[in-house]
Amino acid sequence: MFQRFLVAAAAALSILAPQAGHAGAFPERPIRIVVPYPAGGSSDVLIRVMAPVLQGRWGVPVVVENRVGASTIIGVNAVAKAAPDGYTLGVVTNAFAVNPSLRDNLPYDTLKDFAPLTQLTFTPNVLVAQPGASFKTLRGLQELARSGKRELSSGSIGNGTAAHLALEKLKALSGMNILHVPYPGSAPGVVAVMGGQTDLLMAPLPDVLPYVRSGKIVALGVGSASRVPQLPEVATFIESGFTGFESGAWFGMVGPAGLDPQIAQKLSADLASALADPAVHDKIAALGLTPTSSTPEAFRKLIAAEVKSSGEIVRRAGIRVD
Repeated sequence: MFQRFLVAAAAALSILAPQAGHAGAFPERPIRIVVPYPAGGSSDVLIRVMAPVLQGRWGVPVVVENRVGASTIIGVNAVAKAAPDGYTLGVVTNAFAVNPSLRDNLPYDTLKDFAPLTQLTFTPNVLVAQPGASFKTLRGLQELARSGKRELSSGSIGNGTAAHLALEKLKALSGMNILHVPYPGSAPGVVAVMGGQTDLLMAPLPDVLPYVRSGKIVALGVGSASRVPQLPEVATFIESGFTGFESGAWFGMVGPAGLDPQIAQKLSADLASALADPAVHDKIAALGLTPTSSTPEAFRKLIAAEVKSSGEIVRRAGIRVD
């Protein structure tokens, strides 16, 4: 009887051993990280700064692949369709949570086809204007808007982006009538506000920080809960009386659904460790990004909350994409 028990136990261990050994040895080959934005953008720079630290921790190459197009859908879909083995990961941003409200027939289910790993960073949206504008503060802007003396306009980095949603949220909170002018990215939006084609621009902090520091544009407010170290002199929207206004852009990391929980936990922990590395932390902070790691479950809840809140703003403002 005891002998039969030993034989059965040995057989069970022989079945389990390869699985446990595989998980324990992970990773054994290069890990691909899909960035759904062009090379040189904030998310691309973030991952390329983290890559050497991750390679040192994992002992395998980290390959950054830029898969661009369709408001991140092409790159994100490549992650959704990859094998759930931990060797294909993907960067997601606010667009990941907004797209379900803007686009019909996505090739993936945002809440079901991915394994959230961790939030990576947060950066607030910033409202900027020309240095010579007649208003110098958010309150001054609101007074001008309410006077009806002229129509105000604000650029953003595109229809349905986090910056556009931030502008619509501000309009709803303040009652200001501001014409939205979408631009294909921050660079043309900055040029427009500097040249007076628009009165304002709502954009992520990293995209406008160099121009604010050089005095070419002025920041009226930041969408964070507290002032940011990069622009400590600029008040938050909340400080300026816009209660509850927080808005910004976040980056995070996901894998395909079905990822082994042990591998997911390891990836999450290693990504958090890389973010905390002084070399990584200082470089991305200089870009205007705040390292913000989280557990997989916390990141899952953030995505679900953003899908819901973004959908409400999109429906209320009647936002459409071409």
